[in-house]
Amino acid sequence: MTQESTSIDHGEDGYLNIHGLRHHYIRWGDPLGDPVVLLHGLMNNGRYWEHVATRFVPEYTVYAPDLRGHGESEHAPGGYLVWAFAMDLRGFVEELDLEAFDLVAHSIGSRVAMSYARDHSHRLKHLVLADMGPQMAEAGARGIRKSTGQARKAPGFATEAEALEHFAAMYPGQSKEFLQRQLAASLTLDEESGNLVFRFDPKINEATGRAALVEIPYLWESLEHITCPTLVIRAEKSRVLSDEIARQMVERLPNAQYEVIADAGHQVPLHQPEAFTRVIKQFLAS
Repeated sequence: MTQESTSIDHGEDGYLNIHGLRHHYIRWGDPLGDPVVLLHGLMNNGRYWEHVATRFVPEYTVYAPDLRGHGESEHAPGGYLVWAFAMDLRGFVEELDLEAFDLVAHSIGSRVAMSYARDHSHRLKHLVLADMGPQMAEAGARGIRKSTGQARKAPGFATEAEALEHFAAMYPGQSKEFLQRQLAASLTLDEESGNLVFRFDPKINEATGRAALVEIPYLWESLEHITCPTLVIRAEKSRVLSDEIARQMVERLPNAQYEVIADAGHQVPLHQPEAFTRVIKQFLAS
């Protein structure tokens, strides 16, 4: 594994070579602070967390990696099942020498976190699993598979102005500079069409396809091995994580709490960033 980094105004870009793949991450805050690692969901990237990460500084040092096949991290010929993502996270933690840290994960990132925490609870001070369980509510599973497929075929954006409008809707009230950083992290130029298209490996639909069905019993069983304090967060309007599945998770976890974020859908860090951050910071301080 090798490491290099470049300072930028809004966080510091870093690059690691983990198991032969180049991985990108962003760090906010003093590197000597208490570390928090944020894991994004499918088709997103580390920059997705900027408006949340800055709410944790200066109390914490925040790390947000691009998962394999997303953002600036390399595409992975080895595939996109949960074990591969968890292997990357283990290498990331070891390379940065994070002896004890807090792990906050959203959506597919939560599945990665469950797999990692199964064998590495001793490194985790706290674990947050936001709006994703070992299995998805059926309506949510269909929705994610549909959105992944549509994203693979989407023409993207003909102009930067169109792309900025898209991110302005995702991040209401944010500055143009913030939106331009989201654009740069999330889109790339498609040479064939000349459009700006989303920057992820089209093969990431493996993470929600038939091949991923084998992960479900493994992840349910993994919960029983996660001994660190764990917070399960459900978005009130979520179609991905049902109340029934969330409560089953809390029952299976040895040391768990349950919170529902009101007036939020699956993208709870975007819909209710203040409430999302407040609940997590209170949990981390407990």
